[in-house]
Amino acid sequence: MAVQPNQQFSMDPPSQQSFVKFFKSLPEKLNTTIRFFNRSDYYTLHGSDALFAAQEIFKTTSVCKIIGADPYKTEGVILNKNHFESFIRDLLLVKQYRIEVYINQGSAKNQNWMLEYKGSPGNLTQFEDILFGNNDVAVSVRVIAIKLGMQGKSRIVGLSCVDTTATSFSVCEFQDNESFPNLESLVVTLAPKECLLIQGEGSYEFQTLKQLMERNNVMVTTRKKNEFSSESIVQDLNTLIKFEKAQQQNAQSLPETNLNFAMSATSALIKYLDLTSDEGNLNQFSISQINQSRYLKLDSAAIKALNIEPRYDTPSLLSGNAPTSILSLLDKCRTPQGHRLLAQWVRQPLKDLSLIKERHDIVEALVNDNEVRSSLSENHLRRIPDLQVLAKKLARKKATLQDCYKIYMCISHLPRLLEQISDLNTVALKTMFTDPLTELIKDMDKFQQMIEQTIDLDAAEKGDFLVRPEFDDELKELKNTMDEIEEKLQAQLSKVANDLSIEAGKILKLESNQQLGYYFRVTLKEEKVLRNKKQYTILDSNKSGVRFRSNKLNDLNDEYIAVRQKYTTEQKKVVTEIMEIAAGYSSPLKATGNIIASLDVLTAFASAAVNANKPYIRPEMLPSETGEFNLTQVRHPCLEVQEGVDFIANDVNFKRGECHFCIITGPNMGGKSTYIRSAGVTALMAHIGSFVPCDQAKISLLDCILARVGADDSQLKGLSTFMMEMIETAAILKTATCNSLVLIDELGRGTSTYEGCGIAWSIAEYLAKEIKCFCLFATHFHEITKLEEELCAVKNQHVTALVNDNKLTLLYKVKPGICDQSFGIHVAKMANFPEDVIEFAKHKQAELEDYQDSVFEGSDSPQKKQKIIKEAEVLIAEFIEKCRNLDKSLSDTDLKHKILSFKKEVLSHENPYIKTLLAA
Repeated sequence: MAVQPNQQFSMDPPSQQSFVKFFKSLPEKLNTTIRFFNRSDYYTLHGSDALFAAQEIFKTTSVCKIIGADPYKTEGVILNKNHFESFIRDLLLVKQYRIEVYINQGSAKNQNWMLEYKGSPGNLTQFEDILFGNNDVAVSVRVIAIKLGMQGKSRIVGLSCVDTTATSFSVCEFQDNESFPNLESLVVTLAPKECLLIQGEGSYEFQTLKQLMERNNVMVTTRKKNEFSSESIVQDLNTLIKFEKAQQQNAQSLPETNLNFAMSATSALIKYLDLTSDEGNLNQFSISQINQSRYLKLDSAAIKALNIEPRYDTPSLLSGNAPTSILSLLDKCRTPQGHRLLAQWVRQPLKDLSLIKERHDIVEALVNDNEVRSSLSENHLRRIPDLQVLAKKLARKKATLQDCYKIYMCISHLPRLLEQISDLNTVALKTMFTDPLTELIKDMDKFQQMIEQTIDLDAAEKGDFLVRPEFDDELKELKNTMDEIEEKLQAQLSKVANDLSIEAGKILKLESNQQLGYYFRVTLKEEKVLRNKKQYTILDSNKSGVRFRSNKLNDLNDEYIAVRQKYTTEQKKVVTEIMEIAAGYSSPLKATGNIIASLDVLTAFASAAVNANKPYIRPEMLPSETGEFNLTQVRHPCLEVQEGVDFIANDVNFKRGECHFCIITGPNMGGKSTYIRSAGVTALMAHIGSFVPCDQAKISLLDCILARVGADDSQLKGLSTFMMEMIETAAILKTATCNSLVLIDELGRGTSTYEGCGIAWSIAEYLAKEIKCFCLFATHFHEITKLEEELCAVKNQHVTALVNDNKLTLLYKVKPGICDQSFGIHVAKMANFPEDVIEFAKHKQAELEDYQDSVFEGSDSPQKKQKIIKEAEVLIAEFIEKCRNLDKSLSDTDLKHKILSFKKEVLSHENPYIKTLLAA
């Protein structure tokens, strides 16, 4: 439980009454917006926000106090600075809430509260110091804006995306239909935190866009229509864009500005983030067009179905500390930029065969050389700070001497990293890493020289970041004074050691930090030597020991701090000059960070491949026209690492023109879903450049992976399971091509059995016959297996189970042919259903299945049974048709005679199923 607040509301009753009156006059807000009130020494929240914060932070609402009196009273809770900052991180980065912080510009009695700053998941600018001041930025922060328009009869989507960490705009325009499948694929690729839409724009379209964003976990923010005006966009871009030397220094010349709808969206982003008002943003941004054809399309259902990312909204079905998503499984990265890039890559599988093979070449080289891989992962990459964020700080001239020292140490270490990877002698490694990094290290040479000449490197090693005293006579004099004081401090160490009769340097140590300055420390065991010694003041005790000072050390420490503060003040002019020069090195530093990020991700892929339960293998990637998707002994990489799981691997064999559609039947919990997910995950891993969990893999280049796997109720968004299923399936039918991989499981639930079966059949037939994509189609509608007889490209498979002594044993093995029952009642028995419920279910099943479960000669073979039943259905249909066509003028005796002759004719075929029906 968090430490409960001990501050008190420093307001007298009239001030409380006045504040509550103001608080209740504030505009109405959403529950996902939290309002804070900055009271200098602490922060407060009120009303429903106070109750929410108390429960989230302190796990009890008892910490809330009532302030004011009727009719103006409300709940209030106090947060200290630490509680405020940790709560802000949780709200913005995890819960994806909006934040408003108010400050009182008047006295406590005069409630002149103004909105000081605000933030949202896509707009963290004003909270960057709180969120990332002492932490690496492990996530990319992107916000998009969308402007819809028409060109003739075509619907055009204009999209702009800004990444505030990478300081970049990405824009595009494209046609889309009323379901916006192309936009959804792009949203999946970009993974924005927030989306700006025009307030009340086209009721139906607005609701469709809103639902699309919500199912992709993107916060929707509505803005006024006039904010999407592109009148001043050229002027704004001239202010923000950093033009290349060879470029014309005018945004009007950029091809991106011809995309009118995208420019309107960009204008909205600039206004929303207020980018032009921050001098640190001037000439720092890049702008480029998004090339959608570079990446394999994924829909939101595929992201969820394949467990690509951790899902915080759903309890994990997997146990223990083992990774439950592809991202967490592969994330062996050692740098913040590596973590961010991997999260981007898993959403952007490549469609370029050459680029995929380059990545595989590097991963293979790292897999084969244990020494280089281990050295990169455990030594070199761990030393690399967040160069992309440091580059941004340099460019904004907000870096510190400590930041410059971090960069200096990193660049100094890079030659050793290069020496390590040069041993691999791989063309791809040389092209992607060795050559460009060598050039960038040369570009940073002058920066390194400047740091050596300006920063006191000896002091920096001890954590003290100062300009070299040689720069100025005043600095030199202050440095001499500091050195003299340090000598006196060291003399105190010996003196106190003698006084306490303990050894200096081993048992008694002189230490310093930025918070306390200089102090002595002894271990907890030696704490007794300080008892009853009034000349020593104990500062604190913890596991590392007891920190204390003598009276003399106290005086010397105060003197040292005062001189050091003078030194810091005196060096400010020099520091400003250093930062002016350092800003010119932001571009090569940013480029270095990007290259290191790629090396980090590929090293992580190699580590994941080698450390798997059974090592992953390199997939053989083929051109799309080859039409092959063959996986030998494919496993699910997340399931196989779960404790106590002995994974049963299976094969997937698709060849265009022979078999591209597989219908899988079998019992519940028998492994159908795991089988089709394994195929999807393997395809994704191969396309991002990773090795895959198979014995062998041949994969033709795909253009998209689309999925409808498992129930996903969206009742909070007003969508039923069936409606979500239909929306996702409609998107699949409109998006899939012959080069797509489609995964469908349990389609057609949520409506009547016959209607569901009809829908599932028609979708299966359309995918197999018209689109001809690779498809794994798991179903409990066994009737659909008859498609194999109609279409040669369709093959039936089933997951196996054994029934012995009325007990069900699931084998998780996929075999050819059909499974003629779901074993649902057996599964219910395994779940310990009451015996009378089980028996009633058996009787009802027999009734509802209309004797389909009858036992007769040949029913022990699913294929043979299906053939016998089909023959019987034809005979029965012919019998009914003959009876219907009888002359109604015949006498009853003649009619009976005719019907008996028809029956005799049917029985002459000796069909076992008909015999069973007549005997029942």
